[in-house]
Amino acid sequence: MHFKQIICVTLTCLKKISWKSPRLLGGLFITMILIGSFACYLATPMNAVAVSVNGKQLGLVFNQNTADTLMASAAKEKPYKIAYTNITVSNADYLRSALRPNNVEEKINQPCDAYQFAINGTVIAVLPDSEDIDQVLKKFQAYYVRPTKDNVVTSVKIAEDVTFSKTTAGLSQIQSPEQVLKSLIDHNSLTVICQGKYTETQKIQYDTITKKDYKLGFGKKEVITVGSNGSKSVTYSYVQSNGKYSEKQVVKETILQDAVTEVIAEGPTAKPILVASRSNSYSNVVDYALGYVGCPYVYGGISPGGFDCSGFTRYVYAAAGVTLPHSSFAQYASGTPVGRDELQPGDLVFFSTYARGASHVGIYIGGGQYVHAFNYSAGVVVSNLSAHSSSYLGARRY
Repeated sequence: MHFKQIICVTLTCLKKISWKSPRLLGGLFITMILIGSFACYLATPMNAVAVSVNGKQLGLVFNQNTADTLMASAAKEKPYKIAYTNITVSNADYLRSALRPNNVEEKINQPCDAYQFAINGTVIAVLPDSEDIDQVLKKFQAYYVRPTKDNVVTSVKIAEDVTFSKTTAGLSQIQSPEQVLKSLIDHNSLTVICQGKYTETQKIQYDTITKKDYKLGFGKKEVITVGSNGSKSVTYSYVQSNGKYSEKQVVKETILQDAVTEVIAEGPTAKPILVASRSNSYSNVVDYALGYVGCPYVYGGISPGGFDCSGFTRYVYAAAGVTLPHSSFAQYASGTPVGRDELQPGDLVFFSTYARGASHVGIYIGGGQYVHAFNYSAGVVVSNLSAHSSSYLGARRY
């Protein structure tokens, strides 16, 4: 029977029924109530769970337990990025988008709008939306570029040619922004070129100098000035590629605090000096002698309370087991002559000063220097041989 015939038969039957028939009126009333109730039901809001796969909404389910059950089998072969969102929708919308066991796979494989993400012309990913690509690029840049008050970034760019275009793809082909970002970082797929200026505070290491102080005991040290580190502010201009410096140059340095040099006074070192003596022994003659620098000069003195020149040499040599007469003239007469170019530490050096002959004596300490009891104003001091070359007489070894 054709549609037109059905309409004709229906109209013929209606003509035979009275419009005032209680049966007809009751049926129409019930039909209107059912239609109204169903319309109200469709418009009534309900709680549901929206299921998204790789950033695209797949459909709706009643609760998360239902979603877990449906997606467990569908996602077991591929690592889909599945997300759930609690929403409120009308019953009508829920019915249109409801997920069921028989339509999950179909919806996952059903082509939908997406965007290809390409680097230098090669497609590396498909994302749900172009905004997702923008977010991925911004987050990739932020992973390597972190401006602070001390790190002023002047420019940021990606070295590669990055493009995106609209396409269609199944949800199984679409990746989430998080997946793409992780892949870019793991494989170092892009190069972020960053230029800027960075300022940091650096330590200035203090220096240490040592000064000889013959008033100190053998091997003794004393800190005269305590050293302390300084600091400076250093500003660099730089170029970075994915967080690593490719160029770095100092453009400004400012001293914030000067370093304080540490000064250490050091007494004579206890280094054995060979002295030709009757016992042919080793003695700390030079260091022992230097230990009395600063002692006063006393004519005829033979002790640390006061020395004259020959009393000083006699006192020092006695500690080495060598007995000398208390007279510079007699000491000069009793030793073995030594040429000036053959001097060794511990030899006695003689001078003709206030009287002809060996009127003054000291102990050679090496390096063209000697220690001696000089005069009342100076006491025991260290002097340079060159300063007294005109009065130099000779040297003796014992």
